[in-house]
Amino acid sequence: MQIAVIENNEGKTHSIFEPGFLAVYEHENKEWKELSRKENPVPDAQGIAAVRQSLSDVVESLPHVRILIASDLSGVAFSIFESAGFEIFLVKSDAASALASVRKTILEDQKESESANNVDISQFFEHGTNKGDFVVNLQQAQMAYPQLSSKKILLDHVKRGEFNRLDVIVSHTPKWFDRELPLMGFQYETVNILPDKKTLRVSHAPLM
Repeated sequence: MQIAVIENNEGKTHSIFEPGFLAVYEHENKEWKELSRKENPVPDAQGIAAVRQSLSDVVESLPHVRILIASDLSGVAFSIFESAGFEIFLVKSDAASALASVRKTILEDQKESESANNVDISQFFEHGTNKGDFVVNLQQAQMAYPQLSSKKILLDHVKRGEFNRLDVIVSHTPKWFDRELPLMGFQYETVNILPDKKTLRVSHAPLM
């Protein structure tokens, strides 16, 4: 498992738009081995075209890596890495802690995916009142399949974006909503609150 990390001079995760380093690690014999380290070229790029090219160059320099850790990776950077097939993790900590946390998450996701292979997740999505609207009761879905996280149930459907509004019935707001929905071009609002559940409405964020 190889993971690229955007780091600052102190070995902490960093923004790809700030001066620092791009380090690549591999987990081997229960330890992390640093395979390479070079200065992050993106902050030196001037203008959006140059930034895009620099980001594309970074992607091409990582042919065997499809996991990236940074403290911030917004806008065009997120789009370019996601389009290249990277799993992106935004973590604010020292690199060692981030690597351990991300590896644990990936291994758990792999186990979860194996468990979900025989589950038809689409069964949980119902058509709403208007065309293009859908409703998913996350509480019921996780009662039926407690091994599935909210992210496993929702993420692929949200990424496809084939809806106008997606109403998600939950007991609490998933932690990844605030962090990841805006990066994918979505927003959400709370439209109904009851003592033991609430409804979150996910929709496409307006273009700026």
